[in-house]
Amino acid sequence: MKNSQELRSRLRTFKGRGERYAPATSGPFPKTVHEAASTDALRSWPPSPVFVQAQGCRLFSRSGKAYFDGTGGSGAVNLGHQHPRVVAAIIQQCQKLTHTGWNLQSQVRTELVRELGAFAPYQDCAVLFTVTGSEAIEAALKVARAYTGRDTVIAFDRSYHGKTGGSLLVTWRERFRKYSPVAAETVSFAPFPLLHLPGPAGQPAYCLEALQNLVAAAWSAGCPPAALILEPIQAAEGILPGGRDFLAGVLQVARKCGSLVIFDEIYTGFGRCGTPFYGSREGLTPDLLVVGKSLGNGLPVSAVLGPARVLNVLPPGFHTSTFAGHPLACRAALAVLEVMEQEKPWQQAAALGLRVFQFLQDQENRSEVIAGVRGEGMMLGFDCVDQGGQPSASLSRALVEEALARGLVLRCGGFTGATVKLTPPLIIPAEDMDFLLAALAQAIAAIRKR
Repeated sequence: MKNSQELRSRLRTFKGRGERYAPATSGPFPKTVHEAASTDALRSWPPSPVFVQAQGCRLFSRSGKAYFDGTGGSGAVNLGHQHPRVVAAIIQQCQKLTHTGWNLQSQVRTELVRELGAFAPYQDCAVLFTVTGSEAIEAALKVARAYTGRDTVIAFDRSYHGKTGGSLLVTWRERFRKYSPVAAETVSFAPFPLLHLPGPAGQPAYCLEALQNLVAAAWSAGCPPAALILEPIQAAEGILPGGRDFLAGVLQVARKCGSLVIFDEIYTGFGRCGTPFYGSREGLTPDLLVVGKSLGNGLPVSAVLGPARVLNVLPPGFHTSTFAGHPLACRAALAVLEVMEQEKPWQQAAALGLRVFQFLQDQENRSEVIAGVRGEGMMLGFDCVDQGGQPSASLSRALVEEALARGLVLRCGGFTGATVKLTPPLIIPAEDMDFLLAALAQAIAAIRKR
């Protein structure tokens, strides 16, 4: 208290300008404090409990009630909450070195470069560290522009790559803006498949033909694309798989026009879809692979992976951030990779995901309220539909609410608002799997009665 009083006294007498600097109240905080609406989790729907602890697939509220986390921490805890080896690695690193800054090297960072490069589907792999997935996307776009000398980019309908707006556009030093993220007018959008819906417009052949026409038009206009960027399975807009034929076709189109292909595997990577990466599947390796989320199993760390000849074209210092290659995050990521290499959790994700997929298909066959079951591994989704078979956002919200009442945390959304998403941890004990299926069945049955 004494220190607070002295501080207020000094602020009041600071060169006669005290009132401008005086605290708003006599206490340590303003009278009202709340999180901004944009990020306030309590404003999401349905409002989730306030969680205080987690273990494996379970979250525990302040009241002590256990909830199955069907979101997997927004797809970021593939190994489950509080994985003991990851936690132990973080604690050990905390006792040694917690921060250096991006331009001071640490041993744990060099170790992660080596191990992450070995895990990636490239023979001569370079690793560009970032902190968030959105930042990694911007870095990948800079690399593509630097490598090709081109400005334009082709993305795809319903894609989601982050919420940052290109902060380099307001950075003063011109040489740092040279390869900044592309301006809005230089981005074109091509169709992306909707494999769960009827009609040719959402099928791979139609989408690839449209892409070819878009690339041809870009060439005719003298602005061929630097990159084609896409998610192998679109997450935010409804768990929408592109499918092998489409992804292979995109790679083929890009090769012909000299563009780079960027796979955004922030969500699909590290085993979620039944293989280490989509880009590690034969014939589907992109030029650049963006990773994040589950790389740290809950700690913020992301990266752009690719051949050294491509990534190293971006000059030193042209993409940095203070916490890139952060020692704590690197140590967590090393523990994640050790577990990945030893236990291969993508195999369990494939097997358990097939079980859930077949369960949902059975529910679809027996129920008129869900349709369009889709996805791979532990990245699954389905739509809630009304009596006319049309997507119903209100029913999807009702299902999520019913699930929460039964101790199952889910989220809904998608481009129609009607998709229920299921992205739990990849490692699920038998009793938790039984609970998941039972709670899903009960929630579906409940909305059928509405």
